[in-house]
Amino acid sequence: MVWKPGDLLQGGKYKVESVLGRGSFGITYLVKDGKGDRAVIKTLDDPHLSTQAFKRLQSRFVTEAFKLAKCQHPHIVRLLADPFQEPAASQNLDLWCIAMEYIAGTTLENRDNQILSESEALNYIKQIGAALIVVHQNQLVHNDVRPGNIMIRAGSAKAVLIDFGLAREGDRTLSVNSVATATEPNYAPIELYSDKIPLQPYTDVYSLAATLYNLLTGKLPETAQNRKLNNQPLIPPQQHNPQISKKVNRAILQGMELDPENRPQSVQEWLDALGIATDANPPNPSVDLQTELAHKGLRLNQIQVIIALIGLIIAILATLLPLVQSNNNKNTPIPVITPKPK
Repeated sequence: MVWKPGDLLQGGKYKVESVLGRGSFGITYLVKDGKGDRAVIKTLDDPHLSTQAFKRLQSRFVTEAFKLAKCQHPHIVRLLADPFQEPAASQNLDLWCIAMEYIAGTTLENRDNQILSESEALNYIKQIGAALIVVHQNQLVHNDVRPGNIMIRAGSAKAVLIDFGLAREGDRTLSVNSVATATEPNYAPIELYSDKIPLQPYTDVYSLAATLYNLLTGKLPETAQNRKLNNQPLIPPQQHNPQISKKVNRAILQGMELDPENRPQSVQEWLDALGIATDANPPNPSVDLQTELAHKGLRLNQIQVIIALIGLIIAILATLLPLVQSNNNKNTPIPVITPKPK
């Protein structure tokens, strides 16, 4: 553990409360700020890699943190500020940290393998799918989509994609083995075990399809490694749960194809196969307000032009009216008075 409860971070802005979780590379802390509000701090854990590999990992960590700050979406965990550095005495170096919102709720993994209805499961998949589309638009791949990385906000049915510690571009900064062992094998596609297949949106398609498999069956899908190396079959989810529709059963199997080329190449394409329509870029209230104000401004300008035209017409009429009256007076014959005979 890098820091212990009671330690102060970022010049006293945050106070460490406890450790929320640990992974192969990262550690997550629950902290409180000066107002007593909860937040989450994520950093790299005690390095298990060589010094050079750890430096590369830390460089990637902070680079992706800045990129993730651009991935703003209601179903993506929100970053509270730019990444910052904090001394770690045990490692004799400064570690980069990410401050994120604290989400009260539970993960989809903590449902005791309860089988969800198709409508409920697809609602969560729709939300996370929309979030992943935004991630991919920013040239990132999450690489660790699974029920344990999907939070459901307390008292709602709103899902949030968390834990971007493995999010990367499609290159191979880390060794293949280090990447694969950092993920849950039942949700990891075969390319995470290969250094020849690039990591692309279809990588997250596989993991999202495997997540839906678990939500609808309560079972862990067969690992890609066993399917590839030991010819273990992937049991169709409909065999575990006959209530699954044919369309959804078929889409899950398509999304979990071993060969990436046989999968839908984007999350949107896979969601289309499920019959799910998403809005990856939800309306921005500020943009809507600006648009409305612009429209109101346009209407106001139109009214001002009309008023100006009416005023101009009145001015012209006021100028012409005396001239018309004068001209009429000139053309009116003067009456001749003839005296009456006596």
